[in-house]
Amino acid sequence: MQKFVDRKSNVWVVEIDTSTIKRVKTLTGVNLLECVDGDLIERLSSDVLLLVDVLYAAVQPQAEKHNIGDEQFGEGLAGDVITDATTALLEALVAFFPEPRRRLLKTAAAKYAAVQTKAMEMVQAKLESPELETQLLEQLQSDLAQATSSS
Repeated sequence: MQKFVDRKSNVWVVEIDTSTIKRVKTLTGVNLLECVDGDLIERLSSDVLLLVDVLYAAVQPQAEKHNIGDEQFGEGLAGDVITDATTALLEALVAFFPEPRRRLLKTAAAKYAAVQTKAMEMVQAKLESPELETQLLEQLQSDLAQATSSS
């Protein structure tokens, strides 16, 4: 059983079973079973709106008990809560599958996390690069020169 706490201090339990899979597919069109053989992990990690829709569908019975609609649910997800919610969803998916699919999913999730970490490190290095600052300053000077000559 995986949990995350939203920005409004609501605790959400993410449990994946066959009824959850059916509900998510009916409400969002997303087949959670594609997480092993498809690109679902990548799609959920790169599309926050899709992630929020899938999470809401997964926890909908809890939300209904507390009269929380999908918009109110989404308002509680921002910043680090998104990371925590993603982790809870992925861990719940891993727990759903029997071995050896569970092992495959753990490996796929770990690989994807490693690639994302490396990509963020590369972006960070580029942002900290003196060349980027030089390029931005040159572009700014060029834009200012064009604006001045156009006036």
